[in-house]
Order: sequence, then C-alpha cells, then structure tokens
Amino acid sequence: MTDFIINNPITLRGCILYEFTKGKGSCETYKELMKTLGDNSMNYPEFEFWFMRFARGNFDLDYDFSLEPKKRKITDLPVEIFEKVGDSLDFEDRGQLRLVSKDIQFRVDKWNPKVTEFTYYNFNNWSIVQNSKYFSSVFRRSSYMTRYLLSEAVKILKNPKLRLKKLSVNPDAKWMKIEDKLRKSSIKLHVNHLIIWNRNGTIDFRLLAPESLEEVTLRINEKSVETVNEILQSEHYKQLKMLTAETDISPSEFPFESFIGVPRFTIKFDSKKPAILKVAKFIKTLMTCPQLEFCKLKCSSISWEPFKKRFNQKDTLVPDSPNLRRYPIQGSTDFHEINIGKTYLSIARKS
Repeated sequence: MTDFIINNPITLRGCILYEFTKGKGSCETYKELMKTLGDNSMNYPEFEFWFMRFARGNFDLDYDFSLEPKKRKITDLPVEIFEKVGDSLDFEDRGQLRLVSKDIQFRVDKWNPKVTEFTYYNFNNWSIVQNSKYFSSVFRRSSYMTRYLLSEAVKILKNPKLRLKKLSVNPDAKWMKIEDKLRKSSIKLHVNHLIIWNRNGTIDFRLLAPESLEEVTLRINEKSVETVNEILQSEHYKQLKMLTAETDISPSEFPFESFIGVPRFTIKFDSKKPAILKVAKFIKTLMTCPQLEFCKLKCSSISWEPFKKRFNQKDTLVPDSPNLRRYPIQGSTDFHEINIGKTYLSIARKS
C-alpha cells in the first residue's frame, strides 16, 4: 500500500491534505507522515510546498510542482560563507545541523572543528573544549550528546584541520580500537601537549605529528617500569620541550637510567622515601651529559636539604647563593646550574 501511495503523486498529496486537517504544525505533520510512509517517501521542501498551499486555502492537488522556481538551499552558499556560518555554531549545534541531510553532514565534517582539547576517560565518558566552551558526554546540556557516540567524535580526531593544544588519554581497550581507526587514515594528530593517565598503557606515537608535539605527561608505576626505557628512546620524546613523569614508585626503585639522554624532563614523586644515594648518583651522571638542558626532580614530602652536602665541592659553590651549584660542561663555555629548593631539585643549562 505504501509503495502505491509514494508512487502516485496525487494520492501522496491527498495524504498531506488529510494530515493537514488535523491542525498540527508543518514539522510535526511531516514527522508523522514519514513514520507512516517511510523517511524517503518525500523530501521536506516538497512537503512544505503542499502544506503551505493548503494553509493558504488552495486545495488543487493536480498542480505541477516542477513548474515552481527552484529555491536556493543553504548548501548553495559559497563554501567560505557556509564555513563562516559554522564558525558561529558550537559543538552540539553543529551536530544538530549534521542531521539535516547527508549533503550538509558531508560539508560540516569538513569544517575546522575548532576543538583545542580532547579528553578520553573511557568509551562513554569523554569531553572536548571548542571555542573555549566545555562539552562533556556525561554533563551534557542536551539530548544530542546522548546520541553523539564516541565513534562520531573520532571524526573530529581524523579532521586534517584539527589542532589540539591538549590531548588527554586513558588508553584502555576501547581506545586501542580508536587507534585502529586512526591508523587507517593518513592524517596525523597535531597535538601540543599529550597526557597519558593510565599507568599501565601508552599510545601509538606514530599517530602523532612530531612537528607539533611539545610536551608529554605520563604516569609510571611498577608494571610500566620495564617499558619506560623503550618508550623514552622514541624520537618523539627526544625533541620535546618538556617530558613530565609522575610516579608513586620510590626513588630507590625508579628507572633513572632511562632518562639519561633526554634533554628536558621533570619527575614528580609521591613517595616519602628519598633514596639520597641513588638520586645523588643520578644527578652526578647528569652533570656529564652535555645534551641535558633542563631537569627537575620534585617531591613535597621529603627534604632536599641533605643534597647540599652531597654537592659541596668548593669550585661548584656560588657566592651568596647557598642553594646553587655550578658544574662546567665539558667542551663548552656553558655550565649546569643545580638549584636545591625545599620541595625540588632542578638543573638548568646556562651560559
């Protein structure tokens, strides 16, 4: 029966007229009609034409609709104008616009997403910052975010115009599936600051554009100690402006040797055990590394005061600065300056 109605224009218009007599609005009437006849039975512009004719009191069903002048659609706008429209829409509004038609969806997906932060907690819990506004799949302000699955958000990550200031990831099994999708694309993720929360996992750095990556923050625990050395040998890490490692491992068990050769890094300890001898040995080794530019060891629960006695050679002391030590860098006029604070010890290359 529905096939007969759809293929018979006069009968189809009669259905519109029947629904019109119920007194509902055009959008609601269209939705009800599509539920009955199917989504592809009639496009909305044609439906609206007949609905408005009936509203004006014109009930002639035999009018040739093709004689009507073609109306311009929003997709007829120049690409640059259409993109300016998108610049004024937030994440959820863009998502609603995508639902209008496949043509509009195709165009919207090519816009610059304007997303600067992407945070992945798990498959059902993720968030973004777009145009300085925060959107979360958990704390959503409309039902759209409920339907907007992470698989759709992956389209944002695959957008070649995406430039993330921060990507925070808890790499679980579902994230690995996201990486599989990204690997099938030739697009590299442009990320300035990468944060890896899961102490037992990492991400595939081959997915990242090395020219964009400036800072990495990762967690190190007992299970990940064995893989730290392999991870830190990546070229991505060696060219970072800053590598930050956060750990609850005692300094006595920490793999300091893996950080030899890393030019800029910070290590934050949660442990209350100082392991003075091992840390002092590590610092002395760093003094022989000409490639070291900056290093900071931080732990608020231990005192760094004892390290002053470990580094008290007369030729390294700095007059009127009891917290500073200076070590010349072999083959250079530069030197490494050790600064021993209350909660940290830092080393910086200076001229």
